[in-house]
Amino acid sequence: MSSFLIVKDAVKYCGKSESTLKRLIREITADPDHEDRSLIDPGHDDLEAKKEAGEPYVWKIHTDLLDKRYGADESASTSPASKPKAETDSSNETIVALLREQLESRDKQLETKDRQIETLEKQLDRKDDQISSQNERMREQNILMKDLQQRLSIAAPGQQTDVVNGQSVKEGSDSTKKDPEKSSIWTREFRLFRRRQS
Repeated sequence: MSSFLIVKDAVKYCGKSESTLKRLIREITADPDHEDRSLIDPGHDDLEAKKEAGEPYVWKIHTDLLDKRYGADESASTSPASKPKAETDSSNETIVALLREQLESRDKQLETKDRQIETLEKQLDRKDDQISSQNERMREQNILMKDLQQRLSIAAPGQQTDVVNGQSVKEGSDSTKKDPEKSSIWTREFRLFRRRQS
């Protein structure tokens, strides 16, 4: 519906500032033959009459002029009703940016943790290799110790040797029994005595 609006209502209608609309009024009213002069109230003749009579007047702008100069799309986009939507969009963008930053920081933390886990796995593998090599060395040492013990083990009692009359003889052999008898005088006499009695 086309109608005349006072400046304050025109500001709400088109979303422009009051000073912009007053500048538009001065521009059009300065030329009485302006093509848009009929879209501003009071008209040229009424304005001159009120000025001469000293009567107050209020500027009014027709909505057709506002639509012509500022366009319906522009007025709709800059109207006060569209400001909350713009503020909501900006706040949504801020929230999205914050969430994106949090996701990026979380991705960096996960990458750091993955690197730490990989490092720990490598260290564990090296420790396993070290433990297996130590076990192999211990097994070799045990084998060497067993061989050494076998070489240094004491011979069996029947194979032990004693030194008798400056000669090395085995215990339990016939020579150890015969030599003391041969060297003993009393043994020889006892044998002779037994022979005589028989």
